[in-house]
Amino acid sequence: MALVRVSSSIFSRIKTIQKAVQRTMNHDEIIVASGTYKETLSFEENRTITAPNDATVCIKGTIVIAECATVTFENMTIQPTTQIYVEGKIILKNCIIQGGRTNVLLALNGGTLQCENTTFIGASDAAVTLVYNSEAHLKSCHFENNKKVHILAENSTIHLTDCTLSKANQALWVKSHAKAYLTHVKVQHHSGTQLIIQDHALLEMNDSEIMHGEGNGIYASDHSNIHLIKTAIQHHRLPQIWMQKSSLNVTDCKIQYGNESGIILRDGSEAMIENSLIAFHKIANVQLLLESLLNMTDCEVYSCQGVGIHIKEKSIANFNSTVFAYNVLPQLFITENSICTIKDATIQEGKQIGVYTEKGASCSIVSSTITGHKNAALTVMEAELFLLNTTVHHNKGNGILAVNHSKASVDNCHFNHNELAHIAGKNNSTVTIYQSELVGGKSIFVMDQCELEVTESVVKDGTGIQIEMVGNTNATIQQTQISGGESNGIVAMKDTSVNIIDSQISCHKMPQIIVNDSSLVLKNSELVEGERNGLIIENHSEALIQDSFISNHMYSQLWIDSESSAEVNTTQIIEGHESDIFVQNKSVLHASKCIIQNAKFDFNIQAVNFSKIYLSETMVDNSFGSKFYSENNSEISSNLDEIS
Repeated sequence: MALVRVSSSIFSRIKTIQKAVQRTMNHDEIIVASGTYKETLSFEENRTITAPNDATVCIKGTIVIAECATVTFENMTIQPTTQIYVEGKIILKNCIIQGGRTNVLLALNGGTLQCENTTFIGASDAAVTLVYNSEAHLKSCHFENNKKVHILAENSTIHLTDCTLSKANQALWVKSHAKAYLTHVKVQHHSGTQLIIQDHALLEMNDSEIMHGEGNGIYASDHSNIHLIKTAIQHHRLPQIWMQKSSLNVTDCKIQYGNESGIILRDGSEAMIENSLIAFHKIANVQLLLESLLNMTDCEVYSCQGVGIHIKEKSIANFNSTVFAYNVLPQLFITENSICTIKDATIQEGKQIGVYTEKGASCSIVSSTITGHKNAALTVMEAELFLLNTTVHHNKGNGILAVNHSKASVDNCHFNHNELAHIAGKNNSTVTIYQSELVGGKSIFVMDQCELEVTESVVKDGTGIQIEMVGNTNATIQQTQISGGESNGIVAMKDTSVNIIDSQISCHKMPQIIVNDSSLVLKNSELVEGERNGLIIENHSEALIQDSFISNHMYSQLWIDSESSAEVNTTQIIEGHESDIFVQNKSVLHASKCIIQNAKFDFNIQAVNFSKIYLSETMVDNSFGSKFYSENNSEISSNLDEIS
């Protein structure tokens, strides 16, 4: 390999680079002395053009590299008057490629660029363009102040390592099946979207930064793919990542401090996000629109001034082992027939609602904790909520609020220390509770044509009414323990229907069951140890009590009032501290095959004010005093097998 020296000195035999190219052979090296060379350079064979480290060399002109040629430029400044046109291979080392007179600095047309420690600056349109299966490898390069875009790639491949791109409209525009691979790259301070990926293109970023953009950080559309690993995306005025009909994979990343949203998925886009932080946005940390899909695992989503995650327009989201916290609006907002599943998650310290589900959407939460919200932990409106193996506690509002034709199903869950009812249902909603525990507070409140079913559950230690039902509501309580409340155990009002089967109600400081203008069926159940009445049936109510045990109440155990009626069959009413049965104000009681015993109060059974009691095959015993008392046009008729 020959060495040829070029110098602009009047003493030099070879004063132009082009002449040196003509006089050298394939693979020869041309050493250029300091100076400015205004030339048109055309390469058909391999050449190396280099300047000494202490030289200052500037080439101004046109450079064309043919398909068969490989040309290296080292230690110099190139100011192309028209674009450097490459069909072969160009190698740049320690160079400055500077614009001013051309819209594109370097154009690859099926060519290859290998670039190291080089700066591209000042293009009026683009620094580097790649078309027709071109390929570029850039390491430790710097792009700055190229007006429209630093790198435009179409149907080509780019590799950037340890590079910096700043101060253009866009940093990268990758389209039409092109691929871009970025490692240790900093992208910052662009006036538009920093990275545009379009039309089946691919972007892979590893250990990189996308910062301080006036538009989006990344915009991907038309079936493109984005893969981000250990990358930080921060401080963009528009959504930091915008996906449209495209796919996103994010691992070990931080996406935060955006003026709008962190991530938008729309038009059937898909995303897989793992071990990442998404936080500090003003509208939403993540939005899913128009049938998009999100899978998120081991992530943190917090501190948004708006919604933590917004899922709408038939989108689907799955969350696993993820933390949602400190979002100002609902931490998750699921709407418009979307579907959300949440497993092993923590949803905590929300400024308003934890999870809000509405408009035909469905949300399933499994093995999670929901706590510390200023409003309801879970709100469902015209939608479905399924809760399994989950704890809901210490929320300022309800644990669950289901309204407007909603459905809430609770299985093997625990509720405690919620300041409003743990579970509330309103306006034609259905609430199903199975094998769950509700502790403290006011446990269940349903009203306005709701359906309630409680099975194999524990409701205890309530500070208010433990289960309250109002307004044309139907309720079934089976194999459930209701105990230890500061107020009533169960209250049914305004044309409500309640069925209590195989259950135990005990130890309440107020009457354990109140039925007002409603109906009750109590079967195979125990009603024991109340500090006041066991059961009050009043105001045109009806009750059927069968195969049950009522015992040890401080006030009348069974109180029937205000034109109400009760039928009591094969039931024991014993150990009362006052009357066992008290019927008044045009009310009626029928008792059959019962045992009624009292050893502490005169008159087991009382009827007053136009009331009637009919006893059939019923044993009545009072070791303290008389068994019956009636007054004011009331009567007690009996066919008794008395115990004396």
